[in-house]
Amino acid sequence: MIRQFLTVAVAISSFTAYAQEMGPKISAKEPTVTITAKLDNAPNDTMVILMEPYTGEFDSTIIRNHQFTITRPMTKGGSVYILQIGAASEKSGTVLYLEPGKINITGKGPYFKDAKYTGDLWVKEWQEVAKLTSPEEGDGKRLVELEAMYRKAMEVGDEDKAEAYAKEGGEVEARMVKSYKNWIATHRNSGISGYLMTCYIKSPKERDSIYNTLGEHAKASRILMRYKYPGKVDPSPLTVHVGDGEAPGMPKQLKVGEVAPDFSLPDTNGKMVSLSDFKGKYVFIDFWASWCGPCKPQIPFLKAAYEKYKNKNFAMMAISLDSKREAWIKAIEKHELPWLNLSSLKGWGDTAATAYGISYVPSNVLIGPDGKIIAKDLYDEKIELKLAEQFNNPTALTK
Repeated sequence: MIRQFLTVAVAISSFTAYAQEMGPKISAKEPTVTITAKLDNAPNDTMVILMEPYTGEFDSTIIRNHQFTITRPMTKGGSVYILQIGAASEKSGTVLYLEPGKINITGKGPYFKDAKYTGDLWVKEWQEVAKLTSPEEGDGKRLVELEAMYRKAMEVGDEDKAEAYAKEGGEVEARMVKSYKNWIATHRNSGISGYLMTCYIKSPKERDSIYNTLGEHAKASRILMRYKYPGKVDPSPLTVHVGDGEAPGMPKQLKVGEVAPDFSLPDTNGKMVSLSDFKGKYVFIDFWASWCGPCKPQIPFLKAAYEKYKNKNFAMMAISLDSKREAWIKAIEKHELPWLNLSSLKGWGDTAATAYGISYVPSNVLIGPDGKIIAKDLYDEKIELKLAEQFNNPTALTK
């Protein structure tokens, strides 16, 4: 997840033309965080940007004598930030959890690889979690390898190997999640526990259970304030999770309440289908792909919702981000997907995915009869709960 956060950094490249070597006006009484960095080979006269990826808020400065300092107000609790040197790329950026206080970064540069981070307690804790979740060592590295092997096996139609890789991947992921839970259990008052909980614990019930065990300092973090009061902490949050790291940049994000863009895509028989064909109905659009491991656990929830509402004023369609027809069709048949299946077979270049700002899978959108977006990214039992809410049947949850 830490590596995946860096994908959002491309979104800040358009800001640099307007950024100036100045920070925000800060009251002497406001809590602040100060980042001081000395990187021996950092490129002088280069812009440095510190961005809060959920909101797009950013501060900037210029590297002088291979050093820079950024101070920003921290009035809303701890959160995750992207620190970027120059043009946006994974190698030139890093992800930091910040709270009021100080953090010092030293290294040979030119960027943050192998840099040393010192400062307040949360700096040490973040380094522990960065190592724990790293995709470059231990279980994290193995999971990345298994995901790549799984996709390759699916592309060539070797389902036996794909299933073996998926099984091992599930075991590795379970070990990783267990280690995250153990970290949370010994750091109940850390805002970083909120990061682990919201990013890596999938079950809403389990997240709520963990949340209730956390201390007041952790709950006051911006991360957990967003969790407890969604949509109220940040008026215009940006989506930053990128499913398998292959999505392009940061597409424009559609918001709840906006009119859903129309599109036309071929179904499995090549017949063109448009969203406007379903005008006046509730439409649930699921974005997925045959190679998407996390998409599979959602299928039973989708089927339950489909069976319950298919004969009402409701339609469900799945838009695949596959690029190979054979893999797409095989996955539909294997998982017995009964709803309307569409795909341009252009991968991440799919026109509907682009129009809806899809940067990760699984992802979904619920559209109302008026053509406006009602909800986004409903998972597990929340899919059916939201539909039950729309159809005025609060007891419709099926387990």
